[in-house]
Amino acid sequence: MLPKDLNELDLLLDDTFLQYIRGNSATAIAKWESYIRQHPEIKDKVAAAVALYYNINAAEAEKDRAAQLNRLQQAVKATRPVRRINYRQIAWRAAAVLLLGGIALLWPRLKPRTPAAGSNTLLVYSSEWGQRKLLTLPDGSSVILNANTTVRIPSDYSNKHRHVELVKGAALFDVQTNPEDPFMVTSKQIQTTVLGTSFLVKSYPYEPQSTVSLLSGKVKVSEKSGTAAPLTLAPGEQAKWNETKQEMSKASFDTIALRTWKTGKLVFDNASVSEVIRQLENWYGIPFRVNGNPLYTKRFSGAFDNDKLEKVLNIFCFTAGCSFQIQPDKVLIQF
Repeated sequence: MLPKDLNELDLLLDDTFLQYIRGNSATAIAKWESYIRQHPEIKDKVAAAVALYYNINAAEAEKDRAAQLNRLQQAVKATRPVRRINYRQIAWRAAAVLLLGGIALLWPRLKPRTPAAGSNTLLVYSSEWGQRKLLTLPDGSSVILNANTTVRIPSDYSNKHRHVELVKGAALFDVQTNPEDPFMVTSKQIQTTVLGTSFLVKSYPYEPQSTVSLLSGKVKVSEKSGTAAPLTLAPGEQAKWNETKQEMSKASFDTIALRTWKTGKLVFDNASVSEVIRQLENWYGIPFRVNGNPLYTKRFSGAFDNDKLEKVLNIFCFTAGCSFQIQPDKVLIQF
């Protein structure tokens, strides 16, 4: 039997209860319908939990609201009205819970086509904002393209040289070791040379700097014109190229955050408004413009698994007290 002080959020923490709401598990549906019949005292809390789920998870509600509520009515048969819930007081907690069972990450795998003999063209691969792609290179190296990212690869890649150009965006490279054929990535004014390693290169048009963040191995980062001294990075170090000052510097960075990024999970752990917005910019590859005065004292925790930007913003703005508008080249946030 469930605890007497069980509340709506406790129900939503149960994976089988989420499956019951979504109707995607016959076992979970049978379990909860049976439990509700045996314990009518919980029926109001079940109805309130379903209402809270649909109130926050609008996309899911639009998809199957009618079917789920019809099944709920048949199972619950409530005899008294569902008590009113103060959503704004608990929504920030619910947001951290509801999306733990989100959409599974599916990597679209792209493999370069074999060019015609004698050709020396550039193969272009791009991802839209809100989309990530996995690119497998002929030598077995792989590239994860972040949202709003474009790379160019010569058609003779690995035959004569291993060279990738990051036109814009952010890309995580896992490079196969080949001492006789170094791997090179160019972006804006910098180039990164490696033998075998894992690193992230970020260079968005709306940001004044480019960065190279090293997870494993060793890389050399240099400025294309050769005016600045090259930097050699160890794991956990990051090279920053400042476009305005035309200078390069080195600093440490959070490797845990980058490894989490690699798995496709967007995680907020007691983050401020500015931290959330900065992470969303990096994750979805689109700049944010904020108007008004946000509550900088508010903190946010939650996990998203490759969810659409609109869905994440619905949760964020619901809890932060703001509105949003997604435009082709930016996101407007109004507090």
